[in-house]
Amino acid sequence: MPKLSRWIVATRMVEILDPNTVKKILELGGNIGGGWNQIHIHVNVNSHNKETIEKLLVDQGFQVEDVDEMSHPELKHSH
Repeated sequence: MPKLSRWIVATRMVEILDPNTVKKILELGGNIGGGWNQIHIHVNVNSHNKETIEKLLVDQGFQVEDVDEMSHPELKHSH
């Protein structure tokens, strides 16, 4: 049996700036960075509830990963 990762991470993108503000920023020559409007939460699970909790979160629009597979979005984009 594979080792159970006790922590999962649920992530979802959220709208921080309304579309009109984003449009104005872009028209002014600004740019919007990617990944900074992604929220995440760490959830402790066990072998009895992990699948049910993952399904609950996915059904609510979250992407779910084991904590050791997750990296913060700002680290995914190099400048």
